[in-house]
Order: sequence, then C-alpha cells, then structure tokens
Amino acid sequence: MAAKARKQLSKISIVPEEHNVKSARRKLPVLDPHDLRSLITEAKTNDKADFDTAFLLAFRRRNETQMKDLLRRLGVDPARSDAWQRGFFHLAALHHGVGHLAWYLRRTNRNSATWTPTHDLALLREVIVLRQKGLSERRAVKKLAADPKKRGLFPYRRQGYRFSTVEEPQKREAALWARLQKVKASARGKSIVDLLVGISQDGLSSIERSLYELDMSSLLPENR
Repeated sequence: MAAKARKQLSKISIVPEEHNVKSARRKLPVLDPHDLRSLITEAKTNDKADFDTAFLLAFRRRNETQMKDLLRRLGVDPARSDAWQRGFFHLAALHHGVGHLAWYLRRTNRNSATWTPTHDLALLREVIVLRQKGLSERRAVKKLAADPKKRGLFPYRRQGYRFSTVEEPQKREAALWARLQKVKASARGKSIVDLLVGISQDGLSSIERSLYELDMSSLLPENR
C-alpha cells in the first residue's frame, strides 16, 4: 500500500482527468437484478420452446436490454456495428485505467556516481537560487557543498579512506565547481533543454517538448 501511495504522489494524470473519470462513473447506473418470478411467468407464456429454453431466452433478452441501456449511458449508439467494442473500451477506461496517460517523475539513483542531465539541471537550479539571494557563483557552490540537505542531489561521494572528514567539504566543493564550469562551457548559447537533453529543439515533437518541460518544472524549488 505504501509503495502504491508513493507511486500515486509521483504521478500527474494527463488523459483523462481524474475528476472527469469519477464524474462519469457516478452517472452510470447500478442495475437492479432481474425479477425471477417475472422471468418464470414470461417463460411459461412462450409456447414455441420448452420451459428451460424459454427461460434462458427471456433472461438473455433482459440482459441485452440492460446492456443497450448501459451503452446509451456511455454515449454509444447500440445500432453501431462496433457498439460492443466501444462500450467495453469505455468501461475498461473508467474502471480499470485502460487508455489513460500519465507523467511520472523521473527516478534517480541517489547513490549513483554518474552525472546525468537531471543532476546538471539540479546544480544549475540551486546555484541560480543562491545567486538570486546575493551570493557570488563561487560562494553559492561553497554553500551548496556544505549543506548536508543538498548532498543527495548530486552523485559526488567521498572516495573511501583517501579523504578525511575535514577534507570532504572542500573536495565536494571542488567537484561541484568543476562540474558547473563544464556544464557552462558546453552550453555555447544553447537553451537549457538543448544542453541537458543533448539534442536540438528542432528535433523535439510537441509531445516530447511538453514532457521535458514537465521534467524540468518538477525540479524547480517551488515544486520540490
């Protein structure tokens, strides 16, 4: 249950919107069971078949009437040749998530020693935030390296016994500063999307662009 809850929190539903699904479910009726006595009476009036066959035919007729009513409630014309396929799809979508689209936050391995575009974006973001508070770029990196709450954002790790506890903040600062300079040097006038994704904006479809914007906006301070 906990894992499911975490997955829900890391998801943004795109199509359909959750409130529309709930509203559509509420509009669908919960059908009453057939009246057995009425079915028996109807079967007895059928003089063209034995009782068991007549009962089954009456039962199926009522089932079909209910299903056609449900199709109409779903906005499907029962006269369509694909009415049942459409009806099944609508029910599967409303009750079992068939055909839904969602965006999930990128999963990052905090223990990874490899820098990724997500790490680069996080570094740029944190430095920009500190620069906006009046710090120089160098002091921003120094403060970022010394902040224990920020260590999990980057793949830098102490290199075993070679670095003492006293040296670690300086080594972390040096690593972050070197990475920042590398990121800046590789930009060469490109946008952040080009820099981090590594491909031209002209190569992105509108859907890809939207997904990258969602990924980046999730890393902004107000969305953390």
